[in-house]
Amino acid sequence: MSPEEKLNVDLSFLKKEMKKVEFGPDTLVIEQYSLGDSFYFIESGRVEVWKYLDETKQEILVIGDLNAGDYFGEISLIDSAPRTVNITTKEKSTLYTLTRVDFHRLIQTSPEMTLTLLKLLTARIRNAEQRENQVLIQKNKELRLQNETLEMMVKERTAKLTQSLKIIQEDLETAKTIQRNILPLGLRHIAHLDFASKFEPMAEVGGDIFDVIRLEKSKIRLFLADAIGHGVQAALITMAIKAEYDHIKHNVSNPSDVLYALNQIFIDRYGKKSNQFTAVIVDLNLEENKLVYSSAGHNEPYVLNQSEILALSESGLMLGLEKDVEYTDNSVPFGLGDRLFMISDGYLEQENEVGNFLGESKLLSSFLTARSLGLSLVDTVNLLMEHFHNFRGKTPMMDDVTILGIGTSFDLGV
Repeated sequence: MSPEEKLNVDLSFLKKEMKKVEFGPDTLVIEQYSLGDSFYFIESGRVEVWKYLDETKQEILVIGDLNAGDYFGEISLIDSAPRTVNITTKEKSTLYTLTRVDFHRLIQTSPEMTLTLLKLLTARIRNAEQRENQVLIQKNKELRLQNETLEMMVKERTAKLTQSLKIIQEDLETAKTIQRNILPLGLRHIAHLDFASKFEPMAEVGGDIFDVIRLEKSKIRLFLADAIGHGVQAALITMAIKAEYDHIKHNVSNPSDVLYALNQIFIDRYGKKSNQFTAVIVDLNLEENKLVYSSAGHNEPYVLNQSEILALSESGLMLGLEKDVEYTDNSVPFGLGDRLFMISDGYLEQENEVGNFLGESKLLSSFLTARSLGLSLVDTVNLLMEHFHNFRGKTPMMDDVTILGIGTSFDLGV
């Protein structure tokens, strides 16, 4: 009720009809949703008017305070509807209360008093509506300001995230360039053999690493490793693999000894935590026309000669798991017209749109197609990659894919 209205309201004539009640602070005088039957006049003290915004009682709206001279609960004198607000004392308060029964008795005995009360109640209802509307308008203003602040914070945060993503993308591009530069992707010939390679990581950087060197005039060593995992973490492991392999690749005679040394190095220097990787090493002895290989958990290389496709299936434990693991060397003939293909497991384990794996049978079919078409080594590797992407369709790559191929340039095989 406004000060102007309060000056014209004198409820002293009602006190003799009302009951005096004392309330301590923080006392609930009226409870929202309860049935009311009393009207209150504040002689001294202060109360707070507030309400739940819905029946879940999760959010509240504080309407304001009432002080000495104000009154509340008047609607209950007219009807028996549930209370629409809560009233709580904010300090020790003295109130006078009038019940609905006493009010009805007054109506019957004092028409003049009834008219005065009805005028007061009408003004009170109008004032309550205005008060609540003003509170709601203020709350809406506050919400708009909060929304504007939130929108500004979101814009600033988005700008920072965009900048961070740009930096990360630039870093990934740099890592991608570095990784590709340490791979012999442009190599086409070594000794009198053709060489071809394909490297397609599932992300900007990958966990596959390979190397080709000429140890002696008639000896070529090929190395392919696949770190556990994908992305940046796997790529960092490949950097360590390449660095450690480069230190020993010229000085260790047999593929199995290279794997043994790599395993010892990784266990001693890097531990067993997320540093596991598979690897296969193949030595081509051109004078003796043979191939010597050793594998540490890697999927099979394949030798294609004029009559068959031979899978080099012997394999040992992957690297970085256990110390003092012994690996074995195996040898097969490898001469003019033969070709060797080394492939990472991301190729065979790729799924298509219906969840089927590419698998070895489709790989062997691709080899036979290349042979029937008389494709060169480079074209054969390209065909394998083409068949891979045709198979997966729109399905994302499941892992990094690397294909290495080496063999004679004579038209004697695939």
